[in-house]
Amino acid sequence: MKILTGHTSFETAYVVNDYPYGFRLRCRIAYWLEFKPKHGYRLVSRTTNPKRAGEVWNKPKASTYCPFAVMYLNELEHVTWAGLHVAYGTADEAKAWADKWGDGLVPDERRRLDVIIKAKAAYEAKRKEAAGDNPTHTLPLDVGLKEAHEAIADDLIAEVVDMEDAKTMHDTIKKAVGE
Repeated sequence: MKILTGHTSFETAYVVNDYPYGFRLRCRIAYWLEFKPKHGYRLVSRTTNPKRAGEVWNKPKASTYCPFAVMYLNELEHVTWAGLHVAYGTADEAKAWADKWGDGLVPDERRRLDVIIKAKAAYEAKRKEAAGDNPTHTLPLDVGLKEAHEAIADDLIAEVVDMEDAKTMHDTIKKAVGE
Protein backbone atom coordinates (compact mmCIF):
# COMPACT_ATOMS: atom_id res chain seq x y z
CA MET A 1 0.00 0.00 0.00
CA LYS A 2 1.39 3.39 -1.02
CA ILE A 3 -0.17 6.75 -0.12
CA LEU A 4 -0.38 9.14 -3.07
CA THR A 5 0.00 12.85 -2.33
CA GLY A 6 0.03 16.02 -4.39
CA HIS A 7 -2.67 14.92 -6.84
CA THR A 8 -5.18 17.73 -6.35
CA SER A 9 -6.35 18.60 -9.87
CA PHE A 10 -6.55 17.18 -13.37
CA GLU A 11 -3.23 18.84 -14.16
CA THR A 12 -1.48 17.09 -11.24
CA ALA A 13 -3.46 13.84 -11.41
CA TYR A 14 -2.07 10.36 -10.93
CA VAL A 15 -2.34 8.79 -14.40
CA VAL A 16 -2.66 5.08 -15.18
CA ASN A 17 -1.70 4.50 -18.82
CA ASP A 18 -3.27 1.07 -19.37
CA TYR A 19 -6.84 0.98 -18.07
CA PRO A 20 -9.76 -1.10 -19.44
CA TYR A 21 -12.45 0.68 -21.43
CA GLY A 22 -15.31 -1.74 -21.87
CA PHE A 23 -14.44 -5.36 -22.69
CA ARG A 24 -11.78 -4.96 -25.38
CA LEU A 25 -10.49 -1.39 -25.52
CA ARG A 26 -7.80 0.26 -23.38
CA CYS A 27 -7.46 3.89 -22.30
CA ARG A 28 -5.74 6.20 -19.83
CA ILE A 29 -7.33 7.24 -16.53
CA ALA A 30 -6.45 10.17 -14.27
CA TYR A 31 -7.23 10.26 -10.54
CA TRP A 32 -7.09 13.17 -8.10
CA LEU A 33 -8.55 14.31 -4.79
CA GLU A 34 -10.59 17.46 -5.24
CA PHE A 35 -11.06 19.79 -2.27
CA LYS A 36 -13.92 22.24 -1.88
CA PRO A 37 -14.23 24.42 1.25
CA LYS A 38 -17.28 23.62 3.40
CA HIS A 39 -17.65 20.29 1.55
CA GLY A 40 -14.36 18.46 1.92
CA TYR A 41 -12.56 16.03 -0.38
CA ARG A 42 -13.77 13.68 -3.09
CA LEU A 43 -12.08 11.30 -5.47
CA VAL A 44 -12.38 12.32 -9.12
CA SER A 45 -11.44 10.21 -12.12
CA ARG A 46 -11.41 10.88 -15.84
CA THR A 47 -10.71 8.51 -18.73
CA THR A 48 -9.66 9.03 -22.30
CA ASN A 49 -12.01 7.88 -25.06
CA PRO A 50 -10.21 5.31 -27.25
CA LYS A 51 -13.10 5.42 -29.76
CA ARG A 52 -12.15 8.96 -30.81
CA ALA A 53 -9.05 10.06 -32.70
CA GLY A 54 -6.34 11.70 -30.63
CA GLU A 55 -6.42 11.95 -26.85
CA VAL A 56 -9.95 13.05 -25.99
CA TRP A 57 -10.78 13.07 -22.29
CA ASN A 58 -14.26 12.10 -21.12
CA LYS A 59 -16.24 14.01 -18.51
CA PRO A 60 -14.83 13.64 -14.95
CA LYS A 61 -16.62 11.30 -12.54
CA ALA A 62 -16.65 12.31 -8.88
CA SER A 63 -17.51 10.52 -5.64
CA THR A 64 -19.30 12.07 -2.67
CA TYR A 65 -17.57 14.54 -0.36
CA CYS A 66 -15.76 13.53 2.81
CA PRO A 67 -14.16 15.87 5.41
CA PHE A 68 -10.81 14.01 5.41
CA ALA A 69 -9.44 11.78 2.65
CA VAL A 70 -6.30 10.24 1.20
CA MET A 71 -5.66 8.54 -2.11
CA TYR A 72 -3.51 5.41 -2.25
CA LEU A 73 -2.47 2.35 -4.25
CA ASN A 74 -3.82 -0.88 -2.78
CA GLU A 75 -2.12 -4.30 -2.80
CA LEU A 76 -3.12 -4.82 -6.45
CA GLU A 77 -1.63 -1.44 -7.41
CA HIS A 78 -5.13 -0.06 -8.03
CA VAL A 79 -5.92 3.54 -7.10
CA THR A 80 -8.47 3.88 -4.33
CA TRP A 81 -9.16 6.23 -1.46
CA ALA A 82 -9.97 6.25 2.24
CA GLY A 83 -12.16 8.91 3.80
CA LEU A 84 -13.16 9.81 7.33
CA HIS A 85 -16.43 11.33 8.51
CA VAL A 86 -15.52 12.20 12.10
CA ALA A 87 -19.15 12.81 13.09
CA TYR A 88 -20.19 9.21 12.37
CA GLY A 89 -17.64 7.38 14.50
CA THR A 90 -15.92 7.42 17.85
CA ALA A 91 -12.74 9.24 18.80
CA ASP A 92 -10.93 5.89 18.90
CA GLU A 93 -12.03 5.09 15.33
CA ALA A 94 -10.93 8.53 14.15
CA LYS A 95 -7.58 8.11 15.93
CA ALA A 96 -7.06 4.71 14.28
CA TRP A 97 -7.83 6.24 10.86
CA ALA A 98 -5.42 9.11 11.54
CA ASP A 99 -2.67 6.70 12.62
CA LYS A 100 -3.08 4.68 9.42
CA TRP A 101 -3.69 7.45 6.88
CA GLY A 102 -2.47 10.65 8.56
CA ASP A 103 0.76 10.78 6.54
CA GLY A 104 -1.34 11.37 3.43
CA LEU A 105 -2.96 14.53 4.80
CA VAL A 106 -1.51 17.98 4.28
CA PRO A 107 -0.03 19.28 7.59
CA ASP A 108 -2.84 21.76 8.26
CA GLU A 109 -5.47 19.05 7.77
CA ARG A 110 -3.59 16.64 10.05
CA ARG A 111 -3.42 19.31 12.76
CA ARG A 112 -7.15 20.04 12.33
CA LEU A 113 -7.97 16.32 12.58
CA ASP A 114 -5.85 15.94 15.74
CA VAL A 115 -7.74 18.84 17.38
CA ILE A 116 -11.10 17.30 16.41
CA ILE A 117 -10.06 13.91 17.81
CA LYS A 118 -8.95 15.50 21.09
CA ALA A 119 -12.24 17.39 21.44
CA LYS A 120 -14.29 14.32 20.50
CA ALA A 121 -12.47 12.17 23.07
CA ALA A 122 -13.17 14.70 25.85
CA TYR A 123 -16.82 14.95 24.75
CA GLU A 124 -17.26 11.17 24.74
CA ALA A 125 -15.53 10.76 28.13
CA LYS A 126 -17.84 13.30 29.79
CA ARG A 127 -20.93 11.72 28.25
CA LYS A 128 -19.82 8.27 29.41
CA GLU A 129 -19.23 9.63 32.91
CA ALA A 130 -22.62 11.41 32.95
CA ALA A 131 -24.47 8.30 31.79
CA GLY A 132 -23.04 6.36 34.73
CA ASP A 133 -24.43 2.85 35.09
CA ASN A 134 -27.04 3.46 32.39
CA PRO A 135 -25.12 3.80 29.09
CA THR A 136 -28.36 3.70 27.09
CA HIS A 137 -29.65 6.78 28.90
CA THR A 138 -30.29 9.60 26.44
CA LEU A 139 -28.38 12.72 27.42
CA PRO A 140 -28.83 16.22 26.02
CA LEU A 141 -26.30 16.89 23.26
CA ASP A 142 -24.68 19.73 25.18
CA VAL A 143 -23.41 17.32 27.85
CA GLY A 144 -19.67 17.19 27.18
CA LEU A 145 -19.39 20.34 25.04
CA LYS A 146 -17.70 22.35 27.79
CA GLU A 147 -15.13 19.58 28.27
CA ALA A 148 -14.52 19.38 24.51
CA HIS A 149 -13.89 23.12 24.33
CA GLU A 150 -11.58 23.04 27.34
CA ALA A 151 -9.63 20.10 25.89
CA ILE A 152 -8.63 22.03 22.80
CA ALA A 153 -8.61 25.63 24.04
CA ASP A 154 -5.00 25.60 25.22
CA ASP A 155 -3.76 24.09 21.93
CA LEU A 156 -5.66 26.59 19.82
CA ILE A 157 -4.64 29.59 21.91
CA ALA A 158 -0.98 28.56 21.89
CA GLU A 159 -1.10 28.17 18.13
CA VAL A 160 -2.73 31.56 17.60
CA VAL A 161 -0.38 33.54 19.79
CA ASP A 162 2.61 31.22 19.32
CA MET A 163 3.56 31.09 22.97
CA GLU A 164 4.83 28.24 25.11
CA ASP A 165 2.69 28.86 28.20
CA ALA A 166 -0.79 28.39 26.77
CA LYS A 167 -2.39 27.99 30.21
CA THR A 168 -1.41 31.53 31.23
CA MET A 169 -2.81 32.96 28.01
CA HIS A 170 -6.00 30.88 28.40
CA ASP A 171 -6.57 32.17 31.94
CA THR A 172 -5.95 35.74 30.78
CA ILE A 173 -8.48 35.44 27.97
CA LYS A 174 -11.07 33.77 30.24
CA LYS A 175 -10.62 36.57 32.78
CA ALA A 176 -10.91 39.23 30.05
CA VAL A 177 -14.22 37.84 28.75
CA GLY A 178 -15.61 37.38 32.24
CA GLU A 179 -15.70 33.59 32.52
